[in-house]
Parts: sequence; structure tokens; C-alpha cells
Amino acid sequence: MRKYLLLPLFLLIFTVFSASAQLKSYIGFFGGLSSPIDNFAKSEYGEIYKENNKAGYAKNGFTFGVDGAWYLYKKLALAGVISYQDQGRLSHKDVENLSAGYTDGFAVDNSTVTSNKRYRNLNVLVGPQYSFLLHPKLILDVRAVAGVIKSFSTPELKVDLEDDPTHTFYQRSSTASTFAYGGGIGLRYSLTDKIGLALRGNYIGADGIKITNDNRNINAGRLVTKQPISEIQTTLGLSFNLK
Repeated sequence: MRKYLLLPLFLLIFTVFSASAQLKSYIGFFGGLSSPIDNFAKSEYGEIYKENNKAGYAKNGFTFGVDGAWYLYKKLALAGVISYQDQGRLSHKDVENLSAGYTDGFAVDNSTVTSNKRYRNLNVLVGPQYSFLLHPKLILDVRAVAGVIKSFSTPELKVDLEDDPTHTFYQRSSTASTFAYGGGIGLRYSLTDKIGLALRGNYIGADGIKITNDNRNINAGRLVTKQPISEIQTTLGLSFNLK
């Protein structure tokens, strides 16, 4: 009996979704906060022989970019985003943490770590988006995306071992690219027929960009060869309807 009572409800929902109007394609511009999470945000060297080679020491930073979607059928669209991120550089505390770790890892009396450059990268991502019309002026967007992260720089390290002044090694800044994936949810509110406000939350992740090390004759201590990236973006922007 219960299934017969639910049948009209399912038919009503199907009718509402199938009869929905074609939504307008749009392009937008945004800015906001990019927050590292998981290993990318960790700032721990790890125990000796159990070093955390994935810790990124990344910081909260800014992001800005271009966002848009082309509706292929009613509420279903192909979405895309291009965003630039800056996740900061190593702090004095980070450098001290790494120095103490390398001292233990190489069993020397002292080591000195110096750092320059910072995390800067560009995301180019595309994927399907489905939108829900919550109100004539309010739209909820849900999307899944994939693409590429292009690194412009990562923190570069120089490590000097006191007991062996000839053994100075480097963790080089990376300009590599790698596959990226993510998803997001957002709200768009129409101010006029053409212009709206867009509030979004996005997750972006990558298994890791390649890191090069020079003069590492011994693989003691922390050794980063691939840096995972994962971040949450919270942005606010303007959207412009295309048709």
C-alpha cells in the first residue's frame, strides 16, 4: 500500500524536474581564500626513520580566477574554472623544525636550513555541473571537475650539515604539472537579468607534483620527491549571464 502512496510523489518530482526551464549559461570572476588541508597543510617533520615526506608546510592564502558553465540541457552544464593560488612560504618555525629533523636524520651535531620561494600554482579544471532552482533568483550548483595543476614555484630548501661542509644539498623549487581533480558547491543569486552574486566552496586535490633534489648522496632524513596538494577554496564573485 505504501508504494502506491509514494508513486504520485515520485511522479510529481519527475514532472517538476522534466518541466524545468533551460537555465542560462554564464561566466564569472571571483576571489577568496585558499586553505590547505591534509598532508599539504601539515608542518611536522616526523620521527627519525618515519619522516613525513608528504607534509607540505603550506599556509592559508588567496585565490582568484574565472569560472563559468555552458548549459547543454535544462539544468545540466559543462563547467570550467581557471584559478591562481598562493599558499605562502616556510616560516621561521618551519625552518627550525626541518633543521632539527635533518640533524637527527643525518646523525650530525647541527644542520642549517634556509628557504626561499613559495607555493604558487594555476588550476585548469572542467567537468559536469547540475543546478537546482531553489527560487526564481537563487540557484544551487553542484559540480565535479578534473584537469591539471601547473606549479610556478614551491618552497626551495638549502640544507648545510655542520660536520660535513662539502655536503650541502637542495630541495629545488618545482615548476611541474600534474593531474588534478575536485568538486564544488555554490550559490548564485540574481541581482538583475544579467548579473548575479556567486558564493562557492571548492575542493581541489592532486596526488603530487614532482620535486627534484640535488646532491642527495645519502637518502637519510626527510626526502620529498612528490608533493601532494589538497585545498579548500571559499570564494565570492560576480556572474554574468551569456544568453
